[in-house]
Amino acid sequence: MNAVMVVFAMLCGFFVLLLVIKKYTAWQFCVLCASVSLTWMSLLVLYWLASFADPVLIAVLMGQSVVGIYYLLEKKVPESLLLFRFPFFLTATALVFVMLGYAPTMMRSLFLLVLLWFITIGMYAYKSNPKVQQIIEEFMNCCKNW
Repeated sequence: MNAVMVVFAMLCGFFVLLLVIKKYTAWQFCVLCASVSLTWMSLLVLYWLASFADPVLIAVLMGQSVVGIYYLLEKKVPESLLLFRFPFFLTATALVFVMLGYAPTMMRSLFLLVLLWFITIGMYAYKSNPKVQQIIEEFMNCCKNW
């Protein structure tokens, strides 16, 4: 069986299993999100154990989880903290690379990520300044009106 078929079979299996669990328990969760997460977590363990050889498929699923968590947090955090969306997204993406074994090659990326966090925290600290507030509004509206 090819790797894509394995991934799809796992997604379907976890989806059905989690639908049943959700129906018979009081747990509230997104079955799709949980299915994707359980699939990539299982495949990642298999990858680490050298039993699954396609990190690209794992990375695609992990990326789906990063975006899902991003949107969930976007709904849950106060609007004043939405300025941190982009640094959070890049940090989560960097964690995916680390889990897939790219940590040794990420020093420059880590420097850029830390710099981005410092800039964003600085902007947040000076948000009462009208010029900084204008920049923050541009960041906040990055995904609107397109």
